[in-house]
Amino acid sequence: MGLVTVRQAEGLYHQGSFPINQKHNVQEIIGHELAHQWFGNLVTMKWWNDLWLNEGFATMIGVKAVDFLENTTWRYRDTTAEMMCITLRSDQMDQSIAVSANKEVDFMRHLELQPSQKTIIYKKAAIITRMIERLVEEHTFKEGLNRFLSTFTYKNADHEDLFNVLAYVHDSSSGGHLSGQNFSLTDVMDTWLRQAHFPVVHVNRKEGSIVTLRQERYIHFKSRDTRDYVWKIPIFYDDPVSGKHKVFWITDKQPVVFDMGGQLVVDPHQLTYMRLRYDDVMYADLTAKLLDDFKAIPTNSRSRLLDDTLAMAECGQLDYKVAFNMTMYLAKEVL
Repeated sequence: MGLVTVRQAEGLYHQGSFPINQKHNVQEIIGHELAHQWFGNLVTMKWWNDLWLNEGFATMIGVKAVDFLENTTWRYRDTTAEMMCITLRSDQMDQSIAVSANKEVDFMRHLELQPSQKTIIYKKAAIITRMIERLVEEHTFKEGLNRFLSTFTYKNADHEDLFNVLAYVHDSSSGGHLSGQNFSLTDVMDTWLRQAHFPVVHVNRKEGSIVTLRQERYIHFKSRDTRDYVWKIPIFYDDPVSGKHKVFWITDKQPVVFDMGGQLVVDPHQLTYMRLRYDDVMYADLTAKLLDDFKAIPTNSRSRLLDDTLAMAECGQLDYKVAFNMTMYLAKEVL
């Protein structure tokens, strides 16, 4: 075990003298730094362009550590919602960077000039790591990490090494959400790691629970970046018959038909890094549901509805009336 140092303000907690969130922050920070004994020290990235391997995993494990210490699961879920809001706001800026840059890019120099972009390396990387965990399933993810750390102990590795190990474990097991697809985990994750920014998925109702989904790059401000961005987007949902976790894929810009089943929102547990734009009728239905029974919509999705509608209203993509109507239920919200 190496020496771990933290700032005094981030390492102290006394019950009754500090709010409970200070306790959780201290737990998170210590968990994050201890995680670097594995992600950073035991296995070290080959170059700075894969700094996210260190910081993304340490951030995710820091949050998981709080749940472990407190014997809960809510911190991982709720912190991810907060992390998503913060990161999307940073990643929608024109100067945002990709999580994993080309080796030719002076990555550390860029972070020195744009310190706010550390949000991408820490928080966006943690969100993407969570997506990977859900794609390959938690047990496969754990087994893959054990194999990765064992294989590259006291060596250097990059994200392709990690994905190759995860893919090997995934393909050797039954289950997972990449089985039967004509693309690999690396193909999926390259669209999230090698590209800056993120998609907005348009949701338009056809009939009943049947909707069309269409992706495009989310543009908050007029952008000088005219590149054609396309993501391989996993839409996580629970099968209404079997109750099993499943994934529906959006792989290009063409509209695709999706059955929401009994779900009120797309991606109800906010597992995918994206904004959602519903049609006007669906927004009206969601507003009515929030006023009638807000707990019918999961906490993460309530947070997403507020952040997405306010962000899109801010840049003129949506009427503020839709966003403000969405907030009317908040008097009923509970901590």
